[in-house]
Amino acid sequence: MNDKLFRRGPTVAEIATLSGLGSATVDRVINDRPGVKEKTRSRVLAAIKQLQEDQDAHTEAPAQRIAFICEAGSSFITIIEHEVKKFISENTQYKFTFDSIPNIQVNSERFSALIHSRSKEAEGIILVSRDEAKVNRAVRGAVDRGVPVICLTTDLPNSRRTAYVGVDQVSTGATAAWLMGKMLPKKFGKILLLFSASYRTQEEREIGFRRVLRTEYPHLHILERVNFNDEAEGAYISVRKFLLENEPMAGIYNMAGGNRGVARALSEFGLADRVLFFGHELSSFTRTLLDTGEMDIVLGHDVQQEIQHCINILKKIRAGKPCSDVKTALQIYNKNSWFD
Repeated sequence: MNDKLFRRGPTVAEIATLSGLGSATVDRVINDRPGVKEKTRSRVLAAIKQLQEDQDAHTEAPAQRIAFICEAGSSFITIIEHEVKKFISENTQYKFTFDSIPNIQVNSERFSALIHSRSKEAEGIILVSRDEAKVNRAVRGAVDRGVPVICLTTDLPNSRRTAYVGVDQVSTGATAAWLMGKMLPKKFGKILLLFSASYRTQEEREIGFRRVLRTEYPHLHILERVNFNDEAEGAYISVRKFLLENEPMAGIYNMAGGNRGVARALSEFGLADRVLFFGHELSSFTRTLLDTGEMDIVLGHDVQQEIQHCINILKKIRAGKPCSDVKTALQIYNKNSWFD
C-alpha cells in the first residue's frame, strides 16, 4: 500500500508542544508510567485527541490526482466523458486525467501500459474496461503499488480491484427478461441477443436474462447471440444480415451499444412496431428512439451518482477507512418516462 494511505500517530514533540508540557512528562503518560498527576495526564490525553482529530481532517481531504480510463463503445464514452466533465466543473479541487479508447481501436498491450503509466502519477484510478488477462495484470500491479482502482459499470473481479461501483448486472439482465416476457404475447417466440466484447457487464446481463427466460417464460427461446463492435454501423450490419437470412424475431435485447444501428435495421425491414426492442444507456439518441417508438425500453443508471461513489471510496481509502463495492439503482425508461 502507498505510504500516503497510512496515518502515523502524533509524535511526542507534537504532543509536548500542544500541551505545554515537557517531552519526558508526555513520554511517561504515553507509556503509563507512575509519578504523573491526573490533571497533567488529562492535558496530555487532550492534546493527543486534538492532534488525531486534526490528522483525520487532513487525511480525509479528497485525493487530488485521479485518472479516469474508459475503454468502451463510442456512445458510452460520450456519456461518460460528459458526466466526468460535469463533475469536474462542480468539483474543482480534483485534478482529473481522462483517457478514452473506443473498443474497436483498443490494443491490450497499449491499454495495459496506459493503466501502468497512470498508476505512477495518480492517487486513484476509475476504470471502465473489458475483462482481459493483460488488463487484470495491469490492475493488480497498480493495486500492489498502493494505487486503488475502482471499476465502474463493468467489473474485473479477478484483478484484485479495490471496489466495483455500478448496478447489479445479473439483476439487470433478469429484469430485462422479466419485462420482455410480460410485454410479449404468451406464445412461442424467439429472442435475439446482441453483444460485443468480453465485458463482464454483458456476460452478467446474459446470465440473468437467460435464467429468467428459462424459468419463467419457457415459451420464449433465445434464437442466437450476434456479436458486433459496439458501434451503430456494426449493429446495423449485423442485424440486417440476420434479418436477410432468418424470420423476424419477437424481441431483441441489445446488451451492448449501437442502439441506433439496431433501430435502423428494424425500420428498413418494417419491423419497428412488431419487434420488441430493449437496450442500455439513456442518451440523446436513445431518448429519440423511445419518443419515435423505435425502441421500447432503455435500461440505465445514474452515472453522475456513480462517479461520486467512486470519489467517496477513494476518500475513505486515503483516510485509512474500510471500503466496499457500491451497487446502484437500475433505472428503467420508456416513451412515457420523464427525463430531467
